[in-house]
Formats: sequence, C-alpha cells, structure tokens
Amino acid sequence: MTTMFRLAPLLLACATLQAAAATGYTSQADLDKLFDVEGNSPYPAPYAGTLEFSALESKYDSGHGHGYRNEMKIASKLRKPAAQTREHFSAQVTPILPDGAKSIVAQYHGEGLGTVLKVYVQDTADCLGADGKNNNGVFDILLRWTGTNGVETGMPLGTVRSGGTFGLDIRFEAGDVSIALTDADGGTRTVRQKVQSDSSDVYFKFGDYLQALDPATGQHTTDPLKWEEYYRLHHIDSSRIRFSNTVFQREGTSQ
Repeated sequence: MTTMFRLAPLLLACATLQAAAATGYTSQADLDKLFDVEGNSPYPAPYAGTLEFSALESKYDSGHGHGYRNEMKIASKLRKPAAQTREHFSAQVTPILPDGAKSIVAQYHGEGLGTVLKVYVQDTADCLGADGKNNNGVFDILLRWTGTNGVETGMPLGTVRSGGTFGLDIRFEAGDVSIALTDADGGTRTVRQKVQSDSSDVYFKFGDYLQALDPATGQHTTDPLKWEEYYRLHHIDSSRIRFSNTVFQREGTSQ
C-alpha cells in the first residue's frame, strides 16, 4: 500500500507529460490543478494551448507595487523549496506592447517580495540590453537572476518587436536553472545558472506584469494612481502577452 501511494504522484506526473506530448500543450484541466490566476482569465474558448494576458485590461493590484499584472502562479499549497522544485515550462511568446513598455513575462518568485529569476521584455534604456535604447520599438529580452551569493545579475537573451514571437524554455532542477530562447530565425541561446536557494518556498509565475514607477521620482510605488499616470505619460495604453504551445510539467505533482 505504501509503495502504491509513493508511486501515485510519479505516475500522474508521467500521465501529464504524455498528454502534453500528444497535444503539443498542457491541458487547461492540468494547468488549473497547479495555478491560480491573478486578474482576468487568460483562457480563450476553445483553449488549444494559447493563453492571452493583459495587465492593463485586468488592472490587478497585488499590493506589492511595480504596476498592474495579469498572471498565473503556482498555488500556495503546492509550493516547495528550491531544492525540491523540478519543473519545466515552454511556450512561444508574443508580446503585443506599445513602444516604451516593460513587462515581466515569466519569473520564479521567493517568499515575500524576493525574486529568484525574471524574464523581461522591455523597450527601455538598459545597459544590459542587446539594443538598450528607450522607446524605439525594439524590445530587449533580458534575464535577471539572484545567484548563490545573493547578488542579482542580468544578461541579454535577444530582441523582439511588438507582434514578433520567440520561444522560451525554462527548466528548474533543484536550484539549477536552464533558460533557452529561440528567435524567429531559429537561433537558440541557452543560459545555465545556479540560483539562490534556502528552506523557503519558490514558485513559478508567467503572464503580463506591466512595470510602472512613480512618475515624479522614478522610484517604486504601490499607488495605482501613480501607475496610471506613468502609463499615460509614456503612452502605454495597451498591453497583451500571448503564450502559444504552452507546456508546464512538474515532477512529483499529486494533482
């Protein structure tokens, strides 16, 4: 009996993996077992592996600041420490954003406000970007992560224009992370890093986290009215992040 209970999570995880392999995407039923939604439902009808998020349409305020969001995140009861987390996410990502916008499209978050890993799509000035220029219609795809020394580091993964598509593949294996980006020409860049991990839980999120600052100070703010003013001043009047062929697999899930 004990052996059967121990095998059950593995068998269910294998079934989820086989279903995703057969269809090319993870079913809504399997995603709903793992994720909570912040903001509007991203599922179209019918669902066939494509999710659409819009922070500006959802206007979801988590209370943590940095702007509105529309994301899916691993449910609280299913979160584990980094050393016990083994997950794989992949999708074709299409940002549909106005010039000057900046969004986090995928991240691993820690307890509280700490983040372990973030993937940005941004048309803002940043010395780390392959383009690095502000408001010119070229969106840098940037990776930022917190290493084992507790210091955040960043590097460019590529660029994309609004309406363009790139492939994103993230594998999290007990604190060892592999991120692969495939551009429109089929070129792939892969980065492998060991991220900071301790006994606290980490969890995966993806969607549209549309960044905003206090327009007067350029600093973090939790005031939605100041986000609205920031968006208005920067002519950010729409946002949409589309994920196609969405696959999420988790080792040992009992769902």
